[in-house]
Amino acid sequence: MLQKFVSGLSEKERKIFYITAIFVGLALLDRLFLNPVMGHLKTLDKKVADEKSGIMRDRRILSYQDKIEKESAVFSKYFAASVPDDDVVNADFLRLIERLASQSNVSLVKSNPSHTNKGEQLNEYFASVDANGKLQDVMSFMHTVNTTEELLKVTEFNMTPQRGQDSTVKVSMTIVKVIVH
Repeated sequence: MLQKFVSGLSEKERKIFYITAIFVGLALLDRLFLNPVMGHLKTLDKKVADEKSGIMRDRRILSYQDKIEKESAVFSKYFAASVPDDDVVNADFLRLIERLASQSNVSLVKSNPSHTNKGEQLNEYFASVDANGKLQDVMSFMHTVNTTEELLKVTEFNMTPQRGQDSTVKVSMTIVKVIVH
């Protein structure tokens, strides 16, 4: 049928037909084969580029591995293997406060656990502390609390002078202990 159609065409019409057939064939080849293949190659090239950048990022992180391990060893003492019971933590916390106060020559009037904030990665235990002593001893006590290895921090304090006594103050403070798990 196609041969009959082509044989009925003049020489000029046959040339136009063949040229048109070639263009249509190329267009079909482009639409059916080349475009999907090229699109897939672009997708693969993008994935390869993403993987390369990920590998470069990972190699950069691995280059810091020794430094990270050294820092991890330094900070490992701050991480609790398991989260102890709240009563045990509060008892140890209050004993530590009493010990630090006696080392600083500060008299504790009252120390009570206040509340606990439990988070996904850390727990915060708060204690209310009332104490009195010489101003320099109270300041030394607060400094000792803030610089201890036990992750304690004075978060609030109110200091008032005691009547009739030079450089003796009363202090009410809130101290927090952090346990990282």
